Amino acid sequence: MLFDDAPKALIDKVEQVARLIRSKGVGVYFVTQSPIDIPEDILGQLGNRVQHALRAYTAMDQKALRLAADTYRTNPRFDTAKAILEVGVGEAVTSFLLKKGVPGVVERTLIRPPSSQLGPITSQERASVMAASPVAGKY
Repeated sequence: MLFDDAPKALIDKVEQVARLIRSKGVGVYFVTQSPIDIPEDILGQLGNRVQHALRAYTAMDQKALRLAADTYRTNPRFDTAKAILEVGVGEAVTSFLLKKGVPGVVERTLIRPPSSQLGPITSQERASVMAASPVAGKY
């Protein structure tokens, strides 16, 4: 919705800001259901990519799938478009910038869920975590 009917000047400015931020070594992420929601000029400025499964039920979905697959640096071990269709819950197709800003090859990646909890812990749980810490007694 951000880019629907957006004037060219706005898209150019977002592209310029994304390029400037990336040149400073800071990551920029756009989160969307479909990569065709992001204008191609802006998409080209995003070096780190995490793509969860896309389902290609319609011609438009198939176009979005091909466009998403084509934005990755090819990995000769698998077909990127097929991998995007096949990844399941907890998996993604990823590519991250390497040293000097070179895009890494696309990989199928298992995403590890956070190992934290929401809410307070008991005094006993706190003592147990602190005792098991590698820095226990040092700080």
